[in-house]
Amino acid sequence: MATMNSAVEGVEATIGYKFDDRFLLWEALQAAGSYVSLTGGAGNRKFPNGNKRLAVLGDTVLQLVLVEVWYAGGQERVAFDQLRQRVGSNINLNSVGIQARLDTFVQRAGGTTVVSPVTMTATVEAILGAVYLDSNMESVRAVMQALGLV
Repeated sequence: MATMNSAVEGVEATIGYKFDDRFLLWEALQAAGSYVSLTGGAGNRKFPNGNKRLAVLGDTVLQLVLVEVWYAGGQERVAFDQLRQRVGSNINLNSVGIQARLDTFVQRAGGTTVVSPVTMTATVEAILGAVYLDSNMESVRAVMQALGLV
């Protein structure tokens, strides 16, 4: 597994966004059970549930960007449901994460050698949540574009 600095730099290069608070991205890369904690300048942060909290936030900002895209297009409601299912599905988010090689940066639980589809999906969502907390919705949209989500 990658060190914090190499993982953060690799993901930043992949998504085209540089974090002010690199520890947000580091949290986004934690699979449940990785039991990583940080002390020192970042304060005392523990991630017993990995990136799950950021993933919930990221799922919400993903949905908001998608609804903005749908609304701007003036389409019927059914078009939003289709867009949300196509772009925000676990299958698609896992595929996007694997294609972007984000799996190489995920900090896995001890003994785990492969990043599961559920973990990859949560990681993509968590990265979007981390970008939102670090910046704004415009940056989230840019990252979603870089990943091919919009």
